[in-house]
Amino acid sequence: MNRNKICPDCEMEYLPHVDKCADCGAVLLLHEEHRRLREEKKRLGEQAVENAVSVRKGDLKWMNELYTVLIDAGIPCAVTSDAACGKGRCSDKFHLIVSAGDFERAQERVTEYYMEIHPELRASLELAGRGKCPACASPVGPADNQCADCGLMLVIVEDDDHEEEGCEGRY
Repeated sequence: MNRNKICPDCEMEYLPHVDKCADCGAVLLLHEEHRRLREEKKRLGEQAVENAVSVRKGDLKWMNELYTVLIDAGIPCAVTSDAACGKGRCSDKFHLIVSAGDFERAQERVTEYYMEIHPELRASLELAGRGKCPACASPVGPADNQCADCGLMLVIVEDDDHEEEGCEGRY
């Protein structure tokens, strides 16, 4: 029986006496534990998403990354695509979908993930929550769209490629 261990994140194999992955720091698993984890992730990925709602929309690479984050958290999800308009002005939009019952948990996990990969966001959110500009810490009001001192845009307006004149796609 093989007693070597495997990293669940980067799939590297280690000798039995090693407990953590040298590359990513993950706790190593025995082969049988790793096989069960892979099967569970596969099952979650194949599980039908009932009453699907979109958690995020974006390019395929980003949606696949978030898909892995949610599957690792035990949240069944899928990535779907809207067809592009075909006029060359917009591209396919991909949606990360979950069941309506998992929506809040998925939103929380995606937000946590954003904070993990962009730790500066946490400090920005704390400043904004205290009525201060996240860039320069000057006071800003709740109705302000822009910081009067540094010019930082405080409101993000998403621009959908399909809203261009004459560009109609399926949603």
